[in-house]
Order: sequence, then C-alpha cells, then structure tokens
Amino acid sequence: MKTKNPLYVVKGKTVLEARGVVDLILKKFNLEPAVEILMKIATFLLSQVKDYPTFLAIKKIVDDMMELATKIGNKFHKA
Repeated sequence: MKTKNPLYVVKGKTVLEARGVVDLILKKFNLEPAVEILMKIATFLLSQVKDYPTFLAIKKIVDDMMELATKIGNKFHKA
C-alpha cells in the first residue's frame, strides 16, 4: 500500500522509496549492508546462549551496541 506522502532517496539516476524515516536514513547513507552484518552477528551470538551467564554477557554486548547506536543517532539528529 502506497502512502500519501512517501519518502524518496535519490542515488544518481536511481530513486528508491523509503518506508519510513529509519529506512530513509539506512538507504541515504547506504547502511543496509552494515545492518545485515549486525543482524548476522546478533543471530550468531544468540545461538551461543546455553546458560544464564552467557546470556548476561551477550546482553551486555547488545546493550553496549545499542547505546553506541543511540549516541550516533543523536549526533545526526542534532546536526
């Protein structure tokens, strides 16, 4: 379903429609490959959880990554 006011990203002669602001940012800065890699890393880490201490260690890694992503996002937002 098309939205009334879709967002677009122009890359050379290619025009891509974005589904939202986050999708727009991912496409504009060509971050889709990085997100795919992060998803693969997260999937691998989650597959390694066998006990509670491992879960806590992986949770800390994910929390640290999310904190860093939030800081980076806030810098883009302020700019």
